[in-house]
Amino acid sequence: MLLITGASGGIGFELFKKLSIKNDVIAISNRKKIENNARGICVNVNLLNHNEIDQLISKYGKTFDEITVLNLAVQSFDGLLANYPIEKVRETFELNLISNLYLLQGLLPIMLNQKWGRIIHFSSIVGNEGAKGAGIYAASKSALIGYSKTLSKEYGRFGITSNIIELGYFEKGLIENFNKEKIKNIISNTSSRRLGVTDDIIHAIKFIQKSDFYNGEILKLNGGK
Repeated sequence: MLLITGASGGIGFELFKKLSIKNDVIAISNRKKIENNARGICVNVNLLNHNEIDQLISKYGKTFDEITVLNLAVQSFDGLLANYPIEKVRETFELNLISNLYLLQGLLPIMLNQKWGRIIHFSSIVGNEGAKGAGIYAASKSALIGYSKTLSKEYGRFGITSNIIELGYFEKGLIENFNKEKIKNIISNTSSRRLGVTDDIIHAIKFIQKSDFYNGEILKLNGGK
C-alpha cells in the first residue's frame, strides 16, 4: 500500500498514475480534485487540518498493509527573507514538516504492528542549496534531514526505514515555471544531459522499498552535477 501526499502536484500526480497501475494507492489531494485511477483512489484532505488527518486514518487505517509513505505535499511562497511574512513562515513549516509528522504519528502504530514501513520524504536541490526568494522553503526542507534521521534511529529496529529523496530538475513540477533558456542551461549543466522523468523516481522508490538496510539517508536523484 502506498500513501501519497501532494498527489495533485506535477510529480505527485504522475507518480499516482503510474504507481496505481500495479499497486494499491491512496492519493491525498487538497486544492485540486483528481480522479481515481486503476488501483488508486484519491481522497480530499487538508493536511493543515489535523482533524481531517485523523479522519483519514480512522477510515482507511484497517486497510493499510506494508505502508510506503511518499511525502510530496509542499508549500512555498517566494519572498526575500527580510520581508517574509511570519504567518507564511508558520504556514510553510506547518505543511512541509508538522503535517508530515502528525500523519506519521497516526501511521506508526500500524507500521509497528506489522513490523514494516517505508517513510520517504521528498526534498529538492533548491531545498538543499537554497535559492534567492526560497529561503523559508529551503529551511523547512533542511529540517527534514534531522527529522528523518531521528525516525530512522528510533524505528529502524522495527523494520521501518526513513529516507529522503532529493530531486534535481524533472520534466514535471518546478521546471514548468522556467523559460526555455533556463531549462537549456540546466540540462547542459547536468551530467546526464537531460531532465529527470517519473520512472527515475519510481526506480528509487522501489530500491528503498526492497532494502531494510538503507536507512536515514539522502538519495540524490539529479542526473549528476
